[in-house]
Amino acid sequence: MKEANFLIQKNKPSRPWLVFFSIAILFILGCYLSLRFGAVAYTNQQVFSVLRAPLTDSNLQDVIFDLRLPRILAAILVGAAMAQSGSIIQGGTRNPIADPGLLGINAGAGLALIAGYAIFGSMHYSMTLLLCLIGASLSACLIFGISYHPQKGYQQTRLILAGAMISTLFSSLGQAFSLYFDLSKAVIGWQAGGLAQTNWKMLAIIAPFILIGLVLAQLMAHQLTILCLDETVAKALGQKTLATSIGLLSIVLILSAAAVALVGSLAFLGLIIPHFIKLFVAKDYRIILPLTAFAGATFMVWVDLLSRVINPPAETPLSAIISIVGLPCFLWLVRKGENL
Repeated sequence: MKEANFLIQKNKPSRPWLVFFSIAILFILGCYLSLRFGAVAYTNQQVFSVLRAPLTDSNLQDVIFDLRLPRILAAILVGAAMAQSGSIIQGGTRNPIADPGLLGINAGAGLALIAGYAIFGSMHYSMTLLLCLIGASLSACLIFGISYHPQKGYQQTRLILAGAMISTLFSSLGQAFSLYFDLSKAVIGWQAGGLAQTNWKMLAIIAPFILIGLVLAQLMAHQLTILCLDETVAKALGQKTLATSIGLLSIVLILSAAAVALVGSLAFLGLIIPHFIKLFVAKDYRIILPLTAFAGATFMVWVDLLSRVINPPAETPLSAIISIVGLPCFLWLVRKGENL
C-alpha cells in the first residue's frame, strides 16, 4: 500500500481545513435561518425559547420543534447521502458525470414506490424504505449490467446512455401507473421532491440507514481511492476490485434508497457537490467523502430554505431549484470532458 499512499499524497492540498470551516459557517447559518424563516417568520427570542424548552405545549413549539427541526435534519441527511453516493459512483466507475439520479437508480426506487402505492395504498415508512431499496437495486443491476465491458470496465458513454434509458423507462412506467391507478395526488409531492411531510417518526426509521451508509463509506474510503486510479493499478496493488465495487455499490443503494424514501426523486445533487469539493481537495477519498457529505448537507439545507421562502406559503419544488444549478454544471462537465 505504500505505492498507493504515494499516489494519494503527491497532490495533497495544504489547507483542507479552510474548506471545512467555510462549509461549517454556511451550514450553521443555513440551519439558523431555516429555523426562523418559512411561511411564518419568528424572532431570535421565539426560536431560542423553544430550543430551551422543547416540550412546552404551544403553537410555536409545534412549528419549530415538530415541523422545522425534523425537516432540517432530513435535509442534512438527504444532502449528505446523495452527495456521497454520487462521489462513490464517480470514483468507483471513474466517470466524472455519474450520479444516482442521472443514472436512473433514483428512478428505479421511485417506480417501486409508486407500485407499492398502487398495490398497498398507504404504507408504513419501513415498507417505503424497503421498496425503494428493491427498486434501486433492480435499476442498478440493469444499468451496470448493460454498461459493463469485460475488458474495458465501465465505459463512460455506455454508462450514461444505459442510465438515461433506464431512467426514462422507469419514469414513464411510474407515470403510467400513477395515471392508471389515480395516484397523482399521492405521489406528486414525491415526484417534485420535498420535505414537507417529514416527521420524527419517519426520521427514526430511515435516518439510521443513512448514518450506517455514511459510516461504511468512510471505512471503504481508502479502497475507493485505489479503485479510482485504474483497474490495472488497483489489481497490481492487491485489491479485489470486483468485491470492492460490489461493496461500494451496495452502500450507494442504501444511501440512495433511504434518501429517495425521505425526499423523493432528485437529480444533479450527487453530481454537483463532489466536483465542487474536488476543486479544493486532492484525490483522497478519506478526505473527499466526509467533506462531500458535509457540503451536500449544507447545500440541501439552503435549497430547502429557498423552497419555503421564494413564494410562501406555497413551496417551490426542490428539483426545480437544484436543476437550475445542476444543469449548467452538467453541461460544463460534458463539454470539459475531463477524467476523474
